[in-house]
Amino acid sequence: MTDTTEFRRWAAIPAWQYVLAMSLIVVALAPDTRAAAPEYLADEQPAPASVEDERAPMEEAPVEIPMPSVFPRLKKRLEKAAPFWRDTQLRMHPRVYYFDRDRENANDSEALAYGGWLAYSSGFWRDRVRFNASVYTTQRAYGPGDKDGTLLLKEGQQGFTVLGKANVELKLGEDLSAKLYRQSFSLPYLNRNDGRMVPNTFEAYSLVNRALGKSAFLLSHVRQMKRRERDDFTSMSEAAGFKDRDEPLSVGAVRYDFTDDINIGATSQYAWEFMNTLYTEANAVWSFRDDWALRLGGQYTDQRSVGDEIGGDFDTFVYGGKIASSYRNATLTLAFSSTDDGAGIRNPYGGYPGYLSLMIKSFNRADEDAWLVGASYDFTRIGAPGLSSFINYAQGSTPDSGSNASPDHREFDITVDYRIQSEFLKGLWLRARAAFVDQDDDVAGASDVDDIRFIINYDIPIL
Repeated sequence: MTDTTEFRRWAAIPAWQYVLAMSLIVVALAPDTRAAAPEYLADEQPAPASVEDERAPMEEAPVEIPMPSVFPRLKKRLEKAAPFWRDTQLRMHPRVYYFDRDRENANDSEALAYGGWLAYSSGFWRDRVRFNASVYTTQRAYGPGDKDGTLLLKEGQQGFTVLGKANVELKLGEDLSAKLYRQSFSLPYLNRNDGRMVPNTFEAYSLVNRALGKSAFLLSHVRQMKRRERDDFTSMSEAAGFKDRDEPLSVGAVRYDFTDDINIGATSQYAWEFMNTLYTEANAVWSFRDDWALRLGGQYTDQRSVGDEIGGDFDTFVYGGKIASSYRNATLTLAFSSTDDGAGIRNPYGGYPGYLSLMIKSFNRADEDAWLVGASYDFTRIGAPGLSSFINYAQGSTPDSGSNASPDHREFDITVDYRIQSEFLKGLWLRARAAFVDQDDDVAGASDVDDIRFIINYDIPIL
């Protein structure tokens, strides 16, 4: 293998892209950080206002502040009921999504879909058992038959409805619980990847400890997966693209917090007869005077074939690092990654957790070296609460010849978010996104891509 620590020659940046990227960085820094967060995490929330609030792949999701019920009288009546009824939650999440992707040398994809989900959670019965369920739907409002492939709808631009979650949660101890049957995960390589209308969900049997001293862990045996563009559950091997196979996935994950601001985490995911993926990360945050904060992060993935090697014989790795600094709601991020020449990184069960995971490209091809600069800004300080924006620019290169030859490419992303602040429309989130990929044409297969997305999310707590 070649020495992947030696970065290859970077492709030249076209002048117009350099000027545009630098100009937008200046605008964004003019007084929430999602810059350089993996795409599957950036899909779930607008950017936070500081690196102190940023979430790394192995860190816990922030605790949501409960919103008032739209039926306060009914909620008030339930206060005197048994915990099973008193603590019941029912939430509706309407979503509208427009997606338009133009490809230079391939078919375009375009659709407008509407739908969302209805999520139910009971309270605990006798402080031991509760039930959770979510129904998801996506329906076509517009979708030309010759522009399929948006992943908003099923193949053929068809809408669908599915019971994505249905599980029993057993409280085994103060911090220990088991969750059985259909559920979701938020782990590196195994997650919701909620970047379209409907998220990934899984049929699994999990044991979770959320707060054992300074550590948390999860063990799970995952049998099936419902991909975000499908309404059926299939075996984990079939979900990865291997027909007529019925292999599961076994998962272990652990995180240890040295302090509130320094932690490490690791997960091993064994896809039977296919591959094993080991992921580790470390995160540290420092806060200073005058709203300054600094975040450092490092991550490493080792991925290799196992068992019958139904995906072929391979052995590869990728490592990356990130430094981000925030000041008064503005954040600047720098990151890099380097992938081994053995093979590219695979992520069939969810979003890729790398710092350079962007809207279109992940920059994890075999023998690829890449870097990123990103910036974000929350406009609350200048009188526009609820408005935020982030941008990312990344560039990656691979060999020009040999088995790993592929076009060098650059991607520029911009996202603008607005959360409505009025009491009546609280929970309404408007998002506009654009991504542009430019590939060098000196290697066969180069193709430029433009991507435009408009999303409306509305979180409505019924109970």
